[in-house]
Amino acid sequence: MKRDLEKEKQLELAAIWGSETDGNSRFPKRKGSDKKSTVSFAMDDNTPIDPDVMSDFGSDVSDPEKVVKRPKKTDKKKKKTFYRLHCFVGAGTEKNAVRTVFDDYEPKVELRQTQKGNALNKSQFAVLTFKNKAMALHAVQKLDGSNQRDLLGVKSLKLNLMLDRHQSKIVRRRMNQIRKKAMRNTVDNEIERDAQFIQQFISRYSK
Repeated sequence: MKRDLEKEKQLELAAIWGSETDGNSRFPKRKGSDKKSTVSFAMDDNTPIDPDVMSDFGSDVSDPEKVVKRPKKTDKKKKKTFYRLHCFVGAGTEKNAVRTVFDDYEPKVELRQTQKGNALNKSQFAVLTFKNKAMALHAVQKLDGSNQRDLLGVKSLKLNLMLDRHQSKIVRRRMNQIRKKAMRNTVDNEIERDAQFIQQFISRYSK
């Protein structure tokens, strides 16, 4: 069998210097060269060059199905929760007086007025916005029922939870359910007492 000396020579050179050739030069095979194809363009001196597309020449073209799109990271901002209380204060009370009473808790203070009936029947109350629930609860524990006549014009400070419309609607619905249940229980108890009275009356006079 005749040996192919030229083929053997090429195999030896490929083993020593590499399998890829560029003219008479040899170099090792590049990684990933079998997975990507290089796009090239033949241009002569008269071919106009558009600078906007020059970056596309010689770019690697890969399989679009193998490209994995990474999900965009979205920064989820936590919604801040505030706790609000309100208390009635005397007419003419200033914000600084309310801040003095609640100085240890540093709430945001807002003064409002409520009117019942005629224009003379007005009441003033303060809305206190606390940064967290612990401060609001501690303020209620320490100050609710305290005498603040000198600063706020009230002998007994009454702190109540300040609800928005949605929360108030939920509370009213719950209170109505409790009230209706209590009325049903009252009616049931009255019916039961009447039934016992009738049963006792019949058993007493039937003998």
